[in-house]
Amino acid sequence: MLLVEDNPINQEVAEALLSAVGLTVETAGDGAQAVEQACAADFDLVLMDVQMPVMDGLQASRAIRARSGRGQAIIAMTANAIGEDRLACLVAGMNDHVAKPVDPDLLHATLLRWLPMPALPAAPDLPAGGALAGRSTGRLPLPVRLPGSTDVDWARALANLGDQGAMLVRVLRRFARTYADGGAALLAAATRGDGPALLAACHSLRGACAALTVDGQLRQVQALESAQPEGAAGEAIVAQARGLHRALQQVATRLQAERDA
Repeated sequence: MLLVEDNPINQEVAEALLSAVGLTVETAGDGAQAVEQACAADFDLVLMDVQMPVMDGLQASRAIRARSGRGQAIIAMTANAIGEDRLACLVAGMNDHVAKPVDPDLLHATLLRWLPMPALPAAPDLPAGGALAGRSTGRLPLPVRLPGSTDVDWARALANLGDQGAMLVRVLRRFARTYADGGAALLAAATRGDGPALLAACHSLRGACAALTVDGQLRQVQALESAQPEGAAGEAIVAQARGLHRALQQVATRLQAERDA
């Protein structure tokens, strides 16, 4: 299947959930790449982020349908799962949608609706009662436990990763590396007054923070998004962006220190 996602953290989370049920995944970093890859190969399913640079998921879905018809199932991943957004996905030619942060059980149930059955592992690889039946207690296994960070809600983060403790640690390390210099693209967009680019950067960061339950920074991203009428930017917006930029640097530093402890 083809996974279309521009944020490296969100991409790694989605790949973990998909590989957990035995799916072979190729990735595309934006809608334009997705169109070329989807039309060049016979993917069983395309899992498509909606808000992306270059070409968004709605535009990409329309282009795939125009060039290749409706043979491939296209599932939207959207952080805005209200009625209007769902309808927009269907009108663009998508078959279904899942909300971000992705619930593993809901994702796997949606895949089962649209994937040809041989694409998923046969029983007994999938436990009875769902792809993720028999979940853990929500604690990190001792070999991968990190020392007491308050930046992450561990139980929720584990649930978002299908209780894959080692994967959670790996993705958090990726988060620390990715945001070691803060939200540089976000701050640059705010500084030059580019409201649309700032909203796009916020959307990408919001998905990563939500998936990993970095809740303090998630609230800052949401506040920054809501402070921008129709994508406008201004002095107050720059101040909020700068505060978020510093907060990301700080949480990345703490996560890195815990990794090295």
